[in-house]
Amino acid sequence: MANYVIVGAGSAGCVLAARLSEDPAAEVVLIEAGPPDRAQEIHIPVAWRQLFKSRHDWDYASETEPGLDRRRVYLPRGKMLGGSSSMNAMIYIRGARADYDG
Repeated sequence: MANYVIVGAGSAGCVLAARLSEDPAAEVVLIEAGPPDRAQEIHIPVAWRQLFKSRHDWDYASETEPGLDRRRVYLPRGKMLGGSSSMNAMIYIRGARADYDG
């Protein structure tokens, strides 16, 4: 029987599983609904939009939004090893120093 079960192998789930598994006495199970992150579209930055509405996307939409004339907003969420971080066109943004200082 596992000591920890982590659902979702996105960035946070993978880091949490790695940290918890540093304890040799702990048994950690990491569960991911999607496939491994082997698709070319994941590793070619210009192809990232091809992941939308594919087998690598949960294809969520918001509830109707009053501020958007009751329209729904498409919310791409990654369904693969790496989660939504694998759908980000290999882009990262460094936080502003003032935000952390605050």
